Amino acid sequence: MMKPVSSSLVLLCLTLILSSCSFNCQIGNDTAEEKTKPRVKDEMLLYNGIELTTRNMRVGKAYLVTNDGQAERIDDDNVVDLEKGVKLILLIKEGWKEINDRVWLDASLLVTNSSGETVLEKENMFAKYGEEGLSAADAKIIGLSVYFKGENTARPDTYHVSFKISDQKGEASLEGSYKLYTR
Repeated sequence: MMKPVSSSLVLLCLTLILSSCSFNCQIGNDTAEEKTKPRVKDEMLLYNGIELTTRNMRVGKAYLVTNDGQAERIDDDNVVDLEKGVKLILLIKEGWKEINDRVWLDASLLVTNSSGETVLEKENMFAKYGEEGLSAADAKIIGLSVYFKGENTARPDTYHVSFKISDQKGEASLEGSYKLYTR
């Protein structure tokens, strides 16, 4: 039999534990992506103010998600928590040159702040796939991540992100940009 003091302590601990948890349930297709209205350009659905130009290829959708394992859609105002990071998702319909179900891509990112200073510059982002290339199926969904670290990212700012992806064996390419805001 539990003493009154220890049973009160257990009840208090359970109350504290349960109050720090949140529960979320979702049924059907009511996702954040579908709640916002995209800009349509050449049959592409562009969310989050993403500007995109393609050459010899077709993109179905482009949007932003958090890069924290949750992959939550970022609201169209593009106000972000930099600690979660940002991932650009590009859903490719067609265009990469396939050789034996493989494609060879090159990608680059450039992030500048409101003062024009380079915060991040990354080139040859698919270098680790080298001679092997990517599977053609995997190349239909491209994710380019941006992480912000350091003391200079703690203050409110506007960031401009530019990206380019090109087919190293074919003629297809795309390039674009978007802005991120912090408070």
